Amino acid sequence: MQSLKELIEQYGEPDILIDSFNSKAKRYAIWGFAEVLQIKKNGIYLNNQLIKGDFEQNFQKIINQWKKDQNNKQIACVGFISYEFKNYIYNHINFDKQLNNKFPYLWFCKPTMIKEYKIEKSDKICAIEKLKILKDIMPLKNYKSKIDSIKNYLKNGDVYQINFTDKKILNSNINDSFKLYNNLRLIAKPEEGYFIKTNDFDILSLSPESFIKIKNGVIETAPIKGTRPSSKNKKENAKLKSELQNSPKDKAEHLMIVDLMRNDLGKICELGSIKIKKIYEIKTFETIHHMVTKIKGKLKQDVAEFDVLKALFPGGSITGAPKESAMRIIDKLEIEPRKIYTGSIGYITPTSNMMFNICIRTLLRDHNNYEYGIGGGIVWDSIAKDEWFEAQQKSKILEPLL
Repeated sequence: MQSLKELIEQYGEPDILIDSFNSKAKRYAIWGFAEVLQIKKNGIYLNNQLIKGDFEQNFQKIINQWKKDQNNKQIACVGFISYEFKNYIYNHINFDKQLNNKFPYLWFCKPTMIKEYKIEKSDKICAIEKLKILKDIMPLKNYKSKIDSIKNYLKNGDVYQINFTDKKILNSNINDSFKLYNNLRLIAKPEEGYFIKTNDFDILSLSPESFIKIKNGVIETAPIKGTRPSSKNKKENAKLKSELQNSPKDKAEHLMIVDLMRNDLGKICELGSIKIKKIYEIKTFETIHHMVTKIKGKLKQDVAEFDVLKALFPGGSITGAPKESAMRIIDKLEIEPRKIYTGSIGYITPTSNMMFNICIRTLLRDHNNYEYGIGGGIVWDSIAKDEWFEAQQKSKILEPLL
């Protein structure tokens, strides 16, 4: 098997990477799109042609055809779902924000050339890459005002937890998103990484969080909720991990999302098949510790890909609980659409296996700048200053290039 660097020397920079530093994961580089499916505000498009009819049926029909077309390949399709796809799934809610017309709710492609690759230290691209912050997340004073508003909703019993987000806007001295992604991936070492390059936008996802994995009819989700910084000082690092592991606040917050995801899985899984594994596990990444729980279930017969997305999207870890109430409140609090941030990127195989991440630690190149969303779960005993510093901690992977 070739390294990524060897593949680039042979074929040039790929259009898509399915990337992971998990030793058990497979990684793929993709060149070219044979077909592209998009859902925009005004309908569903195949190869930029508007298709009439029900978008759910059209989506599933096209995915089924791609699975047949790609029967001798590892991947049938790759794509992403923006957070605003909720507008389609929850169309009974009158969401107010207007999404940028050029950014789709959903984008999938049928890949042309697919090559598996291995991780090597020699993958590094030696380019002097620098990022500059044009707009930071809101000042602590404004952030506190938002937290106070959330606590009013909590006090009134409208919601138990809200995932509130803001974003940084950055630019780069090198007009090459792939080189930027490649340098960042060697810093962040993502387990659920993706790179997607299109004519209109690029997505650089360095996510540690899995949304869904489906293999042979068994579905797994692994929500992340609960965060501490990591430290190079062993004693301090052990203290930070222990603090997260034993935090009643983080455990309570985490359990709300685990229960939410169990309920969502119940819509598509066989009765009694849903099991929790490794509850409150602490996983350490390059700059951060997270609390993670795995939840598994066996899918009911005849559950299609769109059924899975409709039942689970958006992920509970990036909305709050209850999900519908949380999304309504988020729509009032956040002044801009999230776009890809807290959406999902992944792929579907010809045998109907699925692998999708949650788009956190994700950059979106749009209009020649990069958006980097940052969020966190807010509960009654959240302290605004602590949450604000935690939000900044979640952009730590960008620091070496700032």
